[in-house]
Amino acid sequence: MLYLGPLASGSTKVGAPDTLISSVMHAIDLITPNVPPLRPQDNIGRALDWMEEFKVGHLPVVEGRTLVGVVKDQDLVDRNDPLATVSSIMAQVELPFVREGAHIYEVIKLISERDLTVVPVLDSMGVFMGTITEHQALKKFAEVGNIHEPGSIVVLELNVVDYSLHEIARIVEGNDGKVLSVHGHTLPDSSRMEVTLKINLEDVSGILQAFERHDYFVKTTYQASRYKEDMRERFEGLMRYLEP
Repeated sequence: MLYLGPLASGSTKVGAPDTLISSVMHAIDLITPNVPPLRPQDNIGRALDWMEEFKVGHLPVVEGRTLVGVVKDQDLVDRNDPLATVSSIMAQVELPFVREGAHIYEVIKLISERDLTVVPVLDSMGVFMGTITEHQALKKFAEVGNIHEPGSIVVLELNVVDYSLHEIARIVEGNDGKVLSVHGHTLPDSSRMEVTLKINLEDVSGILQAFERHDYFVKTTYQASRYKEDMRERFEGLMRYLEP
């Protein structure tokens, strides 16, 4: 991982993209291997035991390698029959998920908007790949997102050969912003890469227009004000939970 403080206009170009983060920014890299999915024929008692063991309030339900739902603890408790099968409550379950290439901020956004404690991950063909826990996602989010700093996230996509941190920082600073952190990810089987910027401004409209004038493709943006307070509360709750 490369972490940079606010970059001065005279900053030099950072080296190859491989020096940037390549393993914690996408859903496939956030999967928690020790959280198993349920099967429709599993009983509710087992589901509740696993939720207690793994300290989650949801679990995915998988048939073969197909995600068929996500059950939550309250629905299982309301069924009031530990020997009943998970399939007996499947009519009321939701089906939230992310694709394996989803950005970490998409994972966090889904957790926030749907009040989830786990997020299933599917590949491009819809095959279940595994589960991301809220704890895992928030810990990584804290590492890469400067959660306690106000601002916005901007994700650029560009050719690897065109990557210049100096030019990117110059564009941001030319519009009264500062780059708080930078993370890069080379796209699989491609000569292109994503560059994720944390910028100290809530309103980055001027910066986005400047990137477009310089022929940068702005893949997505995340204004922190949309879910910053919710994520801060979740993160602080996680930190309290992790304290000995």
